[in-house]
Amino acid sequence: MNEARENLGDERIRMLVDSVLGAMEAGQDHLVDMPLAELLASPDEPLKWALLFHLAGAGYRPAQLEVSARCAAEVVLMVALHDSFRGRTLDDEGRRLVARALTDAETMVGHAVGWGTLAHGLASEGRSGTVRSATDPKAIGIDATAALWAGVSTSARELGYGEGYEEGSSLAVAVAKRNLKESRTPEEPDLRQNSSGRVVVPSATLSRDDRKQWDIEQVIGKALPLVHASGLADSRRDLHAGHLHAASAIDRILADLAEDRPVSIRPTLLVGPPGAGKSRLCRDLLDALGMPFAAIDAGTTSDHGLTGSPRRWSSAYPSVPLRLFTQHKLANPGVIVDELEKAGRSSAGSVHDPLLSLLEPLSATKWRDLFLDAEIDASRIIWLFTANSTQGLPGPLRSRLRVLKVPLPSAEHVPALSDRIRRDLLAELDLEPGMEPPFDGEELGALTNAFGAQGSLRDLRRYVEELIKLRWFEGRQH
Repeated sequence: MNEARENLGDERIRMLVDSVLGAMEAGQDHLVDMPLAELLASPDEPLKWALLFHLAGAGYRPAQLEVSARCAAEVVLMVALHDSFRGRTLDDEGRRLVARALTDAETMVGHAVGWGTLAHGLASEGRSGTVRSATDPKAIGIDATAALWAGVSTSARELGYGEGYEEGSSLAVAVAKRNLKESRTPEEPDLRQNSSGRVVVPSATLSRDDRKQWDIEQVIGKALPLVHASGLADSRRDLHAGHLHAASAIDRILADLAEDRPVSIRPTLLVGPPGAGKSRLCRDLLDALGMPFAAIDAGTTSDHGLTGSPRRWSSAYPSVPLRLFTQHKLANPGVIVDELEKAGRSSAGSVHDPLLSLLEPLSATKWRDLFLDAEIDASRIIWLFTANSTQGLPGPLRSRLRVLKVPLPSAEHVPALSDRIRRDLLAELDLEPGMEPPFDGEELGALTNAFGAQGSLRDLRRYVEELIKLRWFEGRQH
């Protein structure tokens, strides 16, 4: 602090510093606030940090809180800097910059938690091997953070998700992103994750034949584009028209998206009785967003059906994520897993097992593909699941999913749903919609009476098929 004071050229700034230090030495904390506020408004960052740390170390609580808050803000910026370089090929200088950002972030996390702890009158318990001094704020913070992560990696995490921990974390992330955006000046670069592309297969050691057979050469070390959301209002309208009974679930899912931003949807499980149209809704949703996808039946798929198999096997094949990357050359394709609760367990494993790491954002960024025997980034894949019930789902898997209910359609939905089914049937026969006109009032009445107050879409499709056959029969009679 003395060195920083001696280097000051502005007499007024030096006078303010002297006032702050003199008030602290005299034990007159109430005289610190006004000159300190003026000093913190100055552009001299080294001076402000030196002064705040000096006052915080002297026990001045407002300075401890200010140091904690400023260090937390620095962590957000440093992690954002790291994310902005993720997936890029960096030179030595770039790698040093990113490594320094992560190291500094760890230090700043320690200061943020440690000074906040001291400001609230607490101290470390000095656990052996983790904290050398109970009064070292950075060590206290790093110790507390390490203990936190050790805790959430156990069953406490599952319980926390069930009690709303995930939603609270999402809110905290949203606030942090907002603060990060507001803290930048127009001249500063956007440090948020680069949305123009993603390197999903950084490297792999494969024979020329394997590369050629599976077209993997096209994605190794290449930044693949991300599908961006567009025309969300039109997509919402079309989805509502085809799935009126599932409007609430549609709105919840589309709320994850923003116009002209990369499509990113929380792993979502649609739960409802058979015939509610859950699988069709998943497909229509991804189609509306322009997302290519793969569909998997959990009841007939083992873990290797999702993860792929090692190349030492004669019938080796890549994982579903890798096949999607190579086929569509996109970093955020979709995967639909039907009847999740029916996944069994055998000697070939269960599809539930690999999903635990694929649905966890941090582990998904470095998910190991058995075929490549290398890590790939599967964190931007869109995961949609269907199930008749959540009973039987493992707790850790359930905690990673947002569960939305899809009810059976009611009689009021029959006109819109029957028209969609009519158009689907004509498309399957390669006929234009105009070849078979919409149902008239009498026909809709008959369909509604057959359907009842509430029923299955499978039953409604059968009724529509019979009605169209009756039309054709009567047409031939005439």
